[in-house]
Amino acid sequence: MSVRHCIAGALALLGFTLAQAHPHIWVDSDYSLKIDSPSVDAVSAHWEFDLFTSASLIAEFDVDGDGTLDGQEKFNTSEALKNLEKSSYFIRVKVDGEDVTPASYTVTDVEVNNQLLQMELGVSLPNKVNLQSHTLSLAFGDESNYFAMVVPESGLLNLSGRLAETCTPTVRDAEAYQIEAWVDLRCDP
Repeated sequence: MSVRHCIAGALALLGFTLAQAHPHIWVDSDYSLKIDSPSVDAVSAHWEFDLFTSASLIAEFDVDGDGTLDGQEKFNTSEALKNLEKSSYFIRVKVDGEDVTPASYTVTDVEVNNQLLQMELGVSLPNKVNLQSHTLSLAFGDESNYFAMVVPESGLLNLSGRLAETCTPTVRDAEAYQIEAWVDLRCDP
């Protein structure tokens, strides 16, 4: 089987429709949030693909074979990964326990770090969320169980910004098997 066929298979799964019995792709996934005011309207998501998936995608898109993605290579990789928007990039958002559908997703960067493909996503919320009066909950989960969205050792949420120290993220186990954990965030007034 050629590398191109492996890549084609990997990219085909980006548009998967059948439920799978177990994951085929592992992704370390977390969020970051800069809190400079009590109200937020966007979060960032970071993915790091497993070594096999990374190698397959890098072989396809790193045309000059230098182990990095730049220029057109970066653009082509970003475009291919946009197929995951059909699955909302497996992003789960709740405000005060109610499901919220993000307004938009943007692949802001893709790069290779230590032979692993990493993707940065900008996630716009439909409305501002005042973290002093509402709880924002974040998770990742693939209902088909084709992607295993794994919480990295550093945690599910990284906070920065002037008001970050006034906020308390609370990690809780998820009830759904395809979601490893939720993080609930609220900030002190």
